[in-house]
Amino acid sequence: MNNRYVQDETIMKKQRSRRRVALFRRLLMLAAVIVVISGGLVYAYSQQVSLLHAKEKEKVELNKKSLAVAQDQKELKSTINKLHDDDYIAKLARSEYFLSEKGEIIFNIPDENDKKKESSN
Repeated sequence: MNNRYVQDETIMKKQRSRRRVALFRRLLMLAAVIVVISGGLVYAYSQQVSLLHAKEKEKVELNKKSLAVAQDQKELKSTINKLHDDDYIAKLARSEYFLSEKGEIIFNIPDENDKKKESSN
């Protein structure tokens, strides 16, 4: 049975088959493009998140350093204020440089740290 109807049906089946294959290829290409784009977006997002975490850690460390510097600054200002006091300077000169006033005798007594060093040798 090779009439016109059978030939038309055969041609229609071939066309449907080609259309299905073409549709499948287009969908496959669309899926591949979507996968590539979403993969790129996920990669960029993960890079941004890791960079953000690194910056947050750096911020915490810098805040700690800032607090330490502020504390050092307070101590230095306190020392500067003490150095304006003549009594403090005299006391410092006596203790650090073994200076004395007239008629004063200085006795050098070893510290506990010196005793520990000598006993360990």
